[in-house]
Amino acid sequence: MKNISRNINRCMLALAVVVSTLALYSCKKDSIGPPQIDRVRLLDPTKRDSSFVKAFPGTFIVIEGRNFSGLKNVYFNGMEAAFNAALNTDNNIIIRIPYDAPTAVTDPNVPNKIRVVTDHGEAMFDFQIVAPPPAILSASNENALPGAVITLRGTNFWLLTNIVFPGNVSVTNFTVNSTATELTVTVPATATAAGPIVANGQFGSGTSVFVFNNHKSPTPGFLANFEDGDPYFGWAWWGGIKENNAYPSNTGNYIRVKPSGTINAGDGAWYTDNRAVMVAPGAWMTNDKLSDPIGDYALKFEINTKVPWTAGSLMIAPNGNFNRLARYAPWETAPNKQFVTNGWQTVTIPLTEFKSGSGNYNPSGSPAANIGVLTGGTNTAPIQIMLYNDGSTPLTAFDVAIDNVRIVKIR
Repeated sequence: MKNISRNINRCMLALAVVVSTLALYSCKKDSIGPPQIDRVRLLDPTKRDSSFVKAFPGTFIVIEGRNFSGLKNVYFNGMEAAFNAALNTDNNIIIRIPYDAPTAVTDPNVPNKIRVVTDHGEAMFDFQIVAPPPAILSASNENALPGAVITLRGTNFWLLTNIVFPGNVSVTNFTVNSTATELTVTVPATATAAGPIVANGQFGSGTSVFVFNNHKSPTPGFLANFEDGDPYFGWAWWGGIKENNAYPSNTGNYIRVKPSGTINAGDGAWYTDNRAVMVAPGAWMTNDKLSDPIGDYALKFEINTKVPWTAGSLMIAPNGNFNRLARYAPWETAPNKQFVTNGWQTVTIPLTEFKSGSGNYNPSGSPAANIGVLTGGTNTAPIQIMLYNDGSTPLTAFDVAIDNVRIVKIR
């Protein structure tokens, strides 16, 4: 009987301890105030002192404050964001802003708030999710004349206010596609200077990585505009036909590649019958740039077609090196295997496309280690653009004009 009584007393004591502990926990929990957000900073440890109230979607941030224990949800403009509870503390929440978090682009009435929800309350903080600034990466024709309609390609063309052409010529009449990656605009009559194009908008400004109207460049890199008496004439006096009137809306002289008849499959006689654009030696860049990463540069030129291009390729040799060719055959990916430009358009061939193993006219090896490999170790070299029929079907007609050959920095 005594043992039973002793066991009952032990059980009662244990129960009392449990009840006391639960009561203490409950009191402690009830004493925790609601969460409070003090500031937001970048996760980057080198920028721990940064504090800001706006960021791009996809940014890793740290929400600093107090009473974040029992975290349940974090919202950015009403969109819930995933988080790793193991990384968070009572004072810090490490989290990435969702890539598709709502912004003024998709909803002009977004609240611009961070909302933190715990099991003992919630907190709000003013914070704007902004779209990245616009970036202009390319143009359908970098040397278009005034009045021509061009397409600018890039990213984040959201809520633009104006486009500024060289010479501070502003345009407000343009159209942007639904994904904000293409912008169509007419070149204004007074846009005759050379320079970058700038896109301005609600989320900032973006400057083109290319120079518009770059057909009389005063800097190394511009190799040939084929203009008589111009220092950038650049033609080696043979190959194609120098003319200026068969292709409209051109910036002056160009070289016309127009063989007189059918080119049979396997015919590589590029040196006959107006089948080449021979660019004389010119400065690709200054000597101190020869060791720059080769991926930072590209060969550019304008091209125009009279008839659909349906077979063959333009093989491009730097410095007469036929073991380091680039191949240009846009018809292979064109609709119905027929390449038509419908006017002048800019071609960009990264210098990484000049590949080894090209002695059989099949440039499929590795890129050059540096630019000096392409130029022969100096900053000055010629370029040959040659029409081959390296396919299995005859090329029955070919009529292409090429202008403004240049080496440019693309990064």
